Amino acid sequence: MADTKITALTALTAADPANDVIPIVDVSDTTMAASGTTKKISVNNILGASGTATLASATITGDLTVDTSTLKVDSTNNRVGIGTATPGETLHVSGGSSDGVIKVSNTSSGNGYLIARTTGELDVFNAANASIRFSTNGTLQATLNSTGLGIGTSPTVKIDALTAVVGNSNALTIGNNEYGAATYLNTNSVSLTFNRGQSFKTGAIVSSNITSGSLSEGYIKFQTSTSNVLTDRMFIDNSGNVGVGVTPGSWNATYKALQIAGGGYIAFSNMYASISSNALFNTAANDVYITNGYALRYSFGANAHQWFIAPSGTAGNTITFTQAMTLDASGNLLVGLTTAGTTAAKTIQIANGTAPTANVTGGQLYVESGALKFRGSSGTITTIAAA
Repeated sequence: MADTKITALTALTAADPANDVIPIVDVSDTTMAASGTTKKISVNNILGASGTATLASATITGDLTVDTSTLKVDSTNNRVGIGTATPGETLHVSGGSSDGVIKVSNTSSGNGYLIARTTGELDVFNAANASIRFSTNGTLQATLNSTGLGIGTSPTVKIDALTAVVGNSNALTIGNNEYGAATYLNTNSVSLTFNRGQSFKTGAIVSSNITSGSLSEGYIKFQTSTSNVLTDRMFIDNSGNVGVGVTPGSWNATYKALQIAGGGYIAFSNMYASISSNALFNTAANDVYITNGYALRYSFGANAHQWFIAPSGTAGNTITFTQAMTLDASGNLLVGLTTAGTTAAKTIQIANGTAPTANVTGGQLYVESGALKFRGSSGTITTIAAA
């Protein structure tokens, strides 16, 4: 070491890492001695890119910066930045103008990725197309895989949730126990029940796959609550008929009907509509009584208005309607008739009737044996036109 001498071992206050040297023995160079040749290196030689150091442990009390922003340890704010020199969170991974990616590898199952896209989306995926699992306190809570998202269960559809078991039903709660809704599933039906307060039901929607009374499987019913007791209010059967306050009857397939409790209905078929009381047009194409009593029907369509009456009858029996009045397409009003006279337009046509035998306040206009007559309030009968 002719050019390097060890002189006084005083403290070094201002080091020059590039030029200040450290003596070292190169044991692989035996040109000067069998035990090696003494050479010099600088601090930069030790820490340079070509150098490798093995440390038992190391403690850095200040910041750590690797290549400006490749890795930054901010000791003041206790933050670590990867891809950024100014980490804003405890662990801040930045892709700069590209996606920010965290990759977790496992030699047996592949790679998992957490990606912050430049478009703002956050992606979590597994390169081996395996499930992504969500757990709390070591217990699996949800699974996301190629089939869908399963909450409390392995998914068999896009969203598959199982959060509780109520009796023999599986329940999915939306909201919370105080205010929200719960879906109950069993072998017969699915119901969405609305709650206000714990165990206080305000209403429900039920879809059933079993036959109930005149309802075939596949119907939906709506319920409301009184004193926490659910009551059926409206039904939609699998033919598209609706019952309000009543189960819709077995309507003829040519009609779509709105049936109302008390025996009324509104039915529509091929630009033809009817409003009725106590009458049902059944699958055998017959009008039948819904309950015991009288039946009435008003129909409009085919360019005419028609009013029908029927005597009192028994529920389920066939109705014999009488067409009592008609307003036809030519503007003729027919009383007791169904067809106007030839070429008639904008007329009032009255069928032969029965002469009244009692007086009313006002007067009574009628046709008897083809003659138009009027009975006044005092009982005087005047023939207005002869037969």
